[in-house]
Amino acid sequence: MTTRLIRRFAAALTAGLAWLGALSAPALAEIDFGAVEADPALWRIAAPGGDVYLFGTVHILPPELDWRTDRIDAALAASGRIYFEVDALSEEAQAEMMTLIPQLGMNAPGVTLTSMISPEAQANLALMAERLGAPAGSLDAMLDPLQPWLAGLTVAVMQIQAAGYDPESGVEQRLKVAGLEAGKSFGYFETVEQQLRFFADMPLETQIADFEIGLAQALDDPGLLDRMVLAWAAGDTDRLDAILNDAMREASSDLYDVLIVERNHDWIPLIEAIVERGEPAFIAVGAGHVTGPEGVVGLLQARGHQVERVNP
Repeated sequence: MTTRLIRRFAAALTAGLAWLGALSAPALAEIDFGAVEADPALWRIAAPGGDVYLFGTVHILPPELDWRTDRIDAALAASGRIYFEVDALSEEAQAEMMTLIPQLGMNAPGVTLTSMISPEAQANLALMAERLGAPAGSLDAMLDPLQPWLAGLTVAVMQIQAAGYDPESGVEQRLKVAGLEAGKSFGYFETVEQQLRFFADMPLETQIADFEIGLAQALDDPGLLDRMVLAWAAGDTDRLDAILNDAMREASSDLYDVLIVERNHDWIPLIEAIVERGEPAFIAVGAGHVTGPEGVVGLLQARGHQVERVNP
C-alpha cells in the first residue's frame, strides 16, 4: 500500500464500521456542503477539576464543510488534552498498519474473495466496478487476495474518493492539527492492532455477510453517506443514530455488539478516570458511539454522571 492509500485506509478504519464504510457510495444529487450551517452535537460532563467534553465525529468529510463552531472552539481551548479512539494518522501508526495488514488481512494461498461470496454479491461487485469506472474484472482482481473485512474497507476507500470526500478534512485530522498548533497533548482509547483485530478476528461468515450487505446497500442507497453527514452537521442525534446504528442492529446484531456496544462499555471506565482525575479534556470518538441508549452519553448518564448537551 502507498502512504496515500494508507492514510485513506486509516480514515476508513477509524470509522470503526466496515459496514458503514461500504455505504459510502457517490451521491445521486450534488449537495452544496459549503452552504451548510453546521452545529454538530457537543456534550459536557461537569467535573470539579475541569469539564470534560464529548464530541461525536465523522472521520471523512467534504472539504468545503465548515463544522467548527464557537462552542467547539471554546471547548477545545478549555481542554488540556484531546482523546481519540486510536492513533491512526501518525507516521508510526501508518508504519504499523503496513506491517499488520498483510498479516491480518490477506487470504491463504489459493483462496479468493470471489470464491467466498454469493453469486448475487459477485454481480453486485461487477455493478460497483462499473459505477466506480473501473475496467471489467479489475475490481475482482484487486480484492481477490483480501479477506472480506479488508476488501470491504478497500471498496469503502474507493467509494469515498469517488464521492469527493477527503480524510484530510475529517474531524480527527482537523482536531489533531488544531491541537498541535495549540500545544495540546493527546490520548487514545485503543491501539492500531486492536482496531484491526476488531475486524480480522470476526468469524469469516460474519465478515462475508458484512461485505455482502454493505455492497448491496451501497448500490441501493448511494445517498446515505450524504444524509448521515447532514444529520451529524445539524446535531440531529436521533436521525444520526437511525442512520448509523439501526440498520446494523437489524442486519447483524453480532457485528453491532463487537464494533459498537462492547467498545462503548470498554471506554466508560476510561472516561470516568478522566473525570475523576479532574482533567479538562475533549473526547472525540465516532458519532455512532455517542448516540442512542447504548452510546457513551447514555451509558454515562445511566451511571449517574451529569452529561448535558452544550448546543440543544
